[in-house]
Amino acid sequence: MEFIKYITQSNLPPYLLFFAIILLGAMYFFRKPISTILTNIKFKKTIEKDIIDLKSHDIFNTLERVKNEAMFLKFYSHGKYDATKSRMSCDFVSFKCDVCYEKFNEFLDNDFTKVSSDELKRMILAAMWGMHAEYVKQIKAHWSDRGIDKADIDYVIQLFEKFRHDVIVSFQHRIDAIFSCEHYMTNFDKILACYNIFSFGIDLLPKDLQDTFENVNGKFYDIKYN
Repeated sequence: MEFIKYITQSNLPPYLLFFAIILLGAMYFFRKPISTILTNIKFKKTIEKDIIDLKSHDIFNTLERVKNEAMFLKFYSHGKYDATKSRMSCDFVSFKCDVCYEKFNEFLDNDFTKVSSDELKRMILAAMWGMHAEYVKQIKAHWSDRGIDKADIDYVIQLFEKFRHDVIVSFQHRIDAIFSCEHYMTNFDKILACYNIFSFGIDLLPKDLQDTFENVNGKFYDIKYN
């Protein structure tokens, strides 16, 4: 009120005084919406700068934990312990978890300040499929070096992907839902939500791995896997 009194007592020309009063009236009338907009802008800028903090997300602990858990899986063929199949499973989960750890970490190094929602969704899906292609390439080369026939390698990979199919489809559905939901306002919100659902899928990895190698039977029992 003191400010209005000061304006009215000033020597401003009548037209400037008129506009000043109109402006002050509009600001007072719309003070709540203006305050909300300014708060959201400040909040968004603050959050977007903190995306790098997701390098501390539990997804990285989950990958390490699951890798260690899966390394202790033991498999049998015809009632006898199958050392080759067990070691193949151990190597498989190691490559998969190590690649995912590296790629999820590298993804957060991107500059997201000018990335649109559609572009971010494309980047996340591309990263997901890129991880898959990379660990499959690495495990195929590793198994081939240890005497596993190419046809058998492809068989195991396809079998794993069969058991993993529902998880991958769920990833895609949940990512679509995240990017169509207005509650995830910033890129930080969307990446955080995606990392949460990826973590859930990683927790299912030992089960899918066990289902895969239990269905391989005695195919690799006599191979000397070094």
